[in-house]
Amino acid sequence: MNTFSDLTIIIPTLNEEKAIQILLEKLEQCAPGAKVIVTDDGSTDNTKLNVMSFKGNLNVQFLDRSKNPVHGLTASVLDAILQTESTYFLVMDADLQHPPKKIPEFHEKLNNGFDLVVGKRRKVKEKWSFHRKLISYSATILGKIVLFLRNKNKCQDIMSGFFASRTEIWKDIIQKKEHKFALEGYKVLFDFLKTFPNKLKIQEVEYDFGHRDYGSSKINKRVIWLYFKSLFK
Repeated sequence: MNTFSDLTIIIPTLNEEKAIQILLEKLEQCAPGAKVIVTDDGSTDNTKLNVMSFKGNLNVQFLDRSKNPVHGLTASVLDAILQTESTYFLVMDADLQHPPKKIPEFHEKLNNGFDLVVGKRRKVKEKWSFHRKLISYSATILGKIVLFLRNKNKCQDIMSGFFASRTEIWKDIIQKKEHKFALEGYKVLFDFLKTFPNKLKIQEVEYDFGHRDYGSSKINKRVIWLYFKSLFK
């Protein structure tokens, strides 16, 4: 059996009480031996209770960020990375749209020497509105233009929230250039790509982006504004 003791799975949460225990159960099956950090940005539901009461064999840490001065998915992920002690980490959403069964593929590619492994959405099972598709397409095109103009690292799905990497690479860039990240935003991978020198070995893992059965999208006008603002950081 593959062991994942060198991997920490980082799950940013905000009011994910309905999905979090289901996800932890799946992780126990798909990534035995991995550590999990649930980095919570101030949930007002039972997310914390459901994490703390999980009865499985996973090593789960709940990182309570409710009193932190800066809130946002990016800030939550960076805080968790700084607390990560394993060789590798993987970031995924709590709402089950990122399939845990793909984690072994990420892990294998990291062990094969890649610095960054990015989940590439092959098919979106959830029916998106035209407005949502337009926002996603526009954000991706603008982001790729910025990366091209800055001669930075590139991948197909620069907006992905499902990715894995070597911990030491990220810790170094966070400590030196955290100001380049839009901490209140939601596109931490893009912030990393536009900040890190163009020398990463990058591989991708294709997956089907699942239905959102639990929770709700965090996309709103403020999130969109923060992303466009980050293009110029």
